[in-house]
Amino acid sequence: MKSEASRLPSRKWSIVALGSAGMAVVILSYLLAVVVALGCMALPYVMFGLVPIEGANNVVIRLMLSAFGVVAGFTMLRSLIPQKEEFKVNGVRILLSQEPRLAKEIEAISTAMREPMPTEVYLLGDANAFVSETGGGMGGSKRRVMGLGLPLLQMLSIAQFRAVLAHEFGHYYAGDTRLGPWVYNTRKTLARTYENLGKNSPILKMLRRWGIVYLAYSVLMGAMRGYWQIFMRITQAISRRQEFRSDELACHIAGSQALIDGLENIRRCQPVLNSYWNQVVLPVAMSGFAPALADGFGRYMHLPRIEKATEDFLKEQIKQEKPSPFDTHPPLSRRVQRAREYNLPLPADDDGSRDTSLPMVSLIDRLPALEAAMLKKYVPALAEKELKPLDWSATGSEVYAPRWRNDVVPFQPALAGKTLADLPGLVANPAPIAAMVPNPPNVALTEKQRAARAFDILFIATALSLVDNGWTILGKPGTMLFEREGKTVEPGNWIGEIRAGKMTVEQWAQVRIENGIGDWALATQLPTQPST
Repeated sequence: MKSEASRLPSRKWSIVALGSAGMAVVILSYLLAVVVALGCMALPYVMFGLVPIEGANNVVIRLMLSAFGVVAGFTMLRSLIPQKEEFKVNGVRILLSQEPRLAKEIEAISTAMREPMPTEVYLLGDANAFVSETGGGMGGSKRRVMGLGLPLLQMLSIAQFRAVLAHEFGHYYAGDTRLGPWVYNTRKTLARTYENLGKNSPILKMLRRWGIVYLAYSVLMGAMRGYWQIFMRITQAISRRQEFRSDELACHIAGSQALIDGLENIRRCQPVLNSYWNQVVLPVAMSGFAPALADGFGRYMHLPRIEKATEDFLKEQIKQEKPSPFDTHPPLSRRVQRAREYNLPLPADDDGSRDTSLPMVSLIDRLPALEAAMLKKYVPALAEKELKPLDWSATGSEVYAPRWRNDVVPFQPALAGKTLADLPGLVANPAPIAAMVPNPPNVALTEKQRAARAFDILFIATALSLVDNGWTILGKPGTMLFEREGKTVEPGNWIGEIRAGKMTVEQWAQVRIENGIGDWALATQLPTQPST
């Protein structure tokens, strides 16, 4: 990628002013906290040294207020003491020395931005990317850390990911990563102070039983909440301005359209990531296999129902034009609008042989090892297990069929003698199966939950009947398709249509005839392997 360094915007004074304003807010926060704490601790002197005492009751009130002041002031000062936290990244370290093609892309952006390379790069499970700076205190070396989301590496092209990388380097370029830790630590300090004054202080809890102390406490906590909101509004406004600035830099380095496409694809990934991990990846991983995570996510994203859901989600996001005062990022619509206004072209590529429309993940050479390490990182139960590589096409025979056979065993009495011809009647009246659904430990299932599990069992029994009679489970993440002799069926749809009254007994018989499905028994074979 040819550098557009000559066109790179200078470090504008507006950015310097924003950074200075952010630092000023941080310093002011600590100063105010110290002043308020010292003021609280001075209450005994005010109560007994400056104000005349009249009556025994007056003395008790002053004693209570003085005790409150000393405890509250000491608590606030103690909360302001910095707490050292080890900087950890919830991801897997990528050694750039072992990933020359990825390193070349990052280095190209680093050169174009005139910024040093990150010292550490991590692979994340989130649909996100980030940069940070940590360390450097007491003579220690500063670490530049970058995190790259695996879903983004799969769903963004090389050209789009260059824009994302340029955006992240823009935070280095503008000094955002130097201000960020100060703001973050100040937020944690304010939150810690609030918690210590509240639920974490049994002495204050006891003193608050006195009405006058409760009033003083309420004023103090109300003032802290008010300042917290002011602090968040100011720092989040600065954060949104920093995002705009990094977007501008990304447009100069990688082109406006690449950034727009990248931002939109990131937003598409976000709403379905949890369902992919929980419903697709975990069942396979817990069976002792390491599937291709990036490839599976790409397939999952291209399912028709997922494409529709993500497109609808993106349209809703585009409609939002006004940010919340507490948002860290501007609305997507505003970011896209500004990128279009810059109207900067995609720079020419030095390596003309490289197809920049390929997914960025294609540049990672040790992807299977990194994905297996990520599974063990995110699922501690797998940490000591030897995970076997598994192609998605084999998940049906290796993972789901054996698990289904174990699941259906307790329901054999209700399924005995039943065939596929009986499926409409079983769906219409799932009560006999639902009655056999066991309660989880310490949980009493509702009738609705039992019926839902009964329908799951009917799907499993139908699926196994097909498998036992020559049908193959197609390994497509997020859907259950079965194939035989060129025909493809989806048993889950059958049960759904029968439940909804869209398929009668006669129509079900016709479906079986059309697909060569006989009146086969429902799940009669015992498990072929022990339950895990």
